[in-house]
Amino acid sequence: MARHVFVSVVFILLYLFLSHPQVILFSRLGFVAWYPATGLVIAMLLGVSPWYAVIACVSDALASSIFYHQPVASYGSTFGAVGIAGCYGMAAAALRGSLHIDVKLHRRRDVVLYILLLGIAATGATIIGVACLVADHGITWGEYRSAALTWFLGDAIGLVAIAPFLLIHVLPYVRHWLVPVPTPLHSSETEPSGTALTWGSLAETCAQLLAIMLLIWVMFGRGDGHYDYFYVCFIPIIWIAMRQGIRRVVSAVLVLDFGIVATMHFLPPTPGLFVRIALLMLVVSSVGLLVGSEVSERHRLAMDLNQQTMYLDSLIQNTPLGIVVLDRGKRVELTNLACEKLFQYERDELASVILSNMETASRETTDSTQLIAEVFAGKTLHKTVQQRRKDGRILDLAAHGVPLVSNGEVRGAYLIYEDISEQIRAAESQRQHAESLSRLVKELELRSNQMTALNEMGALLECCGSVHEARTVIADSIRKLFPDVPSGGLYLFKASRNLLEAVLRWGTVGSVSEKTFSPDTCWSLRRGQPHWSGRGVSCPHLAQNSSSECLCVPMVAQGNTVGILHLQFDMLAEVRDIEYIRSSNQTLAVNVASQVALSLAGLKLRESLREQSIRDPLTGLFNRRFLEESLGRELKLASRKKQGLAVLFLDLDHFKRFNDTFGHAAGDIVLQSLADLLRASFRTTDLCCRYGGEEFAIVLPESGLRDAHTRADTLRSKVKNLRVQFKNQILGPLTVSVGLAAFPEHGSTSEDLLRIADRCLYESKSRGRDVVTAPVTQNAQSTSAGSGN
Repeated sequence: MARHVFVSVVFILLYLFLSHPQVILFSRLGFVAWYPATGLVIAMLLGVSPWYAVIACVSDALASSIFYHQPVASYGSTFGAVGIAGCYGMAAAALRGSLHIDVKLHRRRDVVLYILLLGIAATGATIIGVACLVADHGITWGEYRSAALTWFLGDAIGLVAIAPFLLIHVLPYVRHWLVPVPTPLHSSETEPSGTALTWGSLAETCAQLLAIMLLIWVMFGRGDGHYDYFYVCFIPIIWIAMRQGIRRVVSAVLVLDFGIVATMHFLPPTPGLFVRIALLMLVVSSVGLLVGSEVSERHRLAMDLNQQTMYLDSLIQNTPLGIVVLDRGKRVELTNLACEKLFQYERDELASVILSNMETASRETTDSTQLIAEVFAGKTLHKTVQQRRKDGRILDLAAHGVPLVSNGEVRGAYLIYEDISEQIRAAESQRQHAESLSRLVKELELRSNQMTALNEMGALLECCGSVHEARTVIADSIRKLFPDVPSGGLYLFKASRNLLEAVLRWGTVGSVSEKTFSPDTCWSLRRGQPHWSGRGVSCPHLAQNSSSECLCVPMVAQGNTVGILHLQFDMLAEVRDIEYIRSSNQTLAVNVASQVALSLAGLKLRESLREQSIRDPLTGLFNRRFLEESLGRELKLASRKKQGLAVLFLDLDHFKRFNDTFGHAAGDIVLQSLADLLRASFRTTDLCCRYGGEEFAIVLPESGLRDAHTRADTLRSKVKNLRVQFKNQILGPLTVSVGLAAFPEHGSTSEDLLRIADRCLYESKSRGRDVVTAPVTQNAQSTSAGSGN
């Protein structure tokens, strides 16, 4: 703030000095030769800030009051000062803002906009200022036109002669002192200020000053009072503008205008020449600015072009890429050192190498001249090619073709080559590594899925209650584990172990393998290991004309071979990596066979143990424990269905006599024969049990008392007619005593029915045996049947 106050004070003092009547050649109010204070105002508004228009307004009012004795309340000191400052302030704001000119006027566009917009502002300021003079009675309306012309020319000379000099040579230092950080508007301050000072430039500067002084003498130094040589003032200005540009020409224009004004102090011109000289100063200054800006801009473009050319040459010569430049005739015009090292050819030999045949990465022969023709057609190409080097090594190159277009016409081409042999090899190695990893990941995923399926199959097999249930689980699991196996089968040993029988088959295995075959006809059982048929020795149980490859895997559990797993593969010979596929499938088949064998062995063992727990080992009938467990369940079922149920108790009469007379072996034969008779005489849903010793119990579901009595009597008759042979001796006759109880007539629990049936059995024995006895109910007496009864 303090610096701005100081600058404002200096500005006001300079404004007052430049507005002094002796400086501006004041003849009368409104008529001056030039007005340099306007140039100072524009320089401050453009170079520092448009807000200095307020200071300019105050300075103008002060100058009017001090030098021209105008009242403070006059139109010129109020409306005139504000209007003039406002016109120039708005013009400066537009140039700095929306038009974005460079305040150092280095471009022709900036100078044209500067002259045009400030000319409009000067016109507005002239209209306002002269109107205020008329309003203040300083001049009459008849003098308005001549006063306006003089006012406009005076302001315009200050705008094109004084302001540019201050903007280029003075204001940058003031601006930097006020605002140390440069703004985008003043970015050109970083550009070089001019050429270095040498003896030649110093001599040229002196010659230019002498030329300006000489032309002023030619214009004003003649004693006849005629001014006929105004045009000669263009010579030094154009000379300086063409040689040094805008920076030097603004100084020359200032010197010329100052010299003309100083000369007019001593040699006053006539009123008519006064206007012509002012117009001359305006035109010369404007021409100087325009020519100087054009030269400066061309000089800057030449420097930029020279710098870019230097960068481009340095890039071409120092880049690690091989670069070839072709002219319009498709001839090699330039190559760099990297290209010569890349192909190991001299520059004279490179032309034939570059234009020779090369091979693309896809191994398709491509003529290099065809690629160049496409580039000269205006296309930018990027291809990977192969080129043989001088030592015979084949290089993988990234070739880039760039057309050089000027005014819409292709005038040459750049060919850029980059050696990517190492990248190609690394990419190929990476691709192979990625394929290997992908294959490994897929294999691990497959193994994981197979292990999951195996675990799931094992879990399901553990839940199976019989071999029949296990078959369904095995069939579904094998199809999941071997999705590419169209057919197969599961063969188990029969109880005699002299044959293997298919318990599970799917697909077309029936046309390849027999349903039953001897163990000797399978090589996997002979060798005790997996065996492939169809690529060597084939198993005899397979069809001889089969074209499929088959795998037989023995299923061994706890040292015992329970069967084989048979898998049939179609079109395996056409698969790539066939050995890997065979090994993978064989490993999986061995794991499946082992899991299935263990599960089937466990199921068979479980069935055997269950049979032993519920069956009588001598007769094969259910035992007493199974009877007690099953009778309660059958009673609940009969109660829910509202049906009857009967229980028979049987006892072989005089069984001890058979043991004592014929021995226990004969007794066992009698018990087994009776058990066979019971199985043949009753339904499969009836429960025939050996209750203990020579006692038997039979549960008849869905049977009433009458039906049970009839069936018991029929059984008694069959037993009586039964003849058992033991050691060529007929054992007999046999008789049984039967006790009967029915649900719901005689009880609702298994204990009640068994107790009543047992009591009826003893009653049958007390009545002479060979009798069927039922409990006495309220509606009937005891019913019996037997020999002599």
